[in-house]
Amino acid sequence: MKKRSDAEMLKMSKEYGLDFSIEEIRLLRPLLDEISMHWILTGVPESFISKVERILGQKRTHQMLDDYLNMRK
Repeated sequence: MKKRSDAEMLKMSKEYGLDFSIEEIRLLRPLLDEISMHWILTGVPESFISKVERILGQKRTHQMLDDYLNMRK
């Protein structure tokens, strides 16, 4: 994902029902280095959520997390 172009990432995000702008994709991309597979078991740390909130805003971030959690059920 890190090596895909912004346009490819925009298209892929839309396929997953995520409405990001190119600017948001550019701001979120560096956070990919911080993502850990163990979050599947432990949950996403608040420190990471705070970084996403600074980019997307609290409402959108929590809506995305809620959508993700509901998808897993």
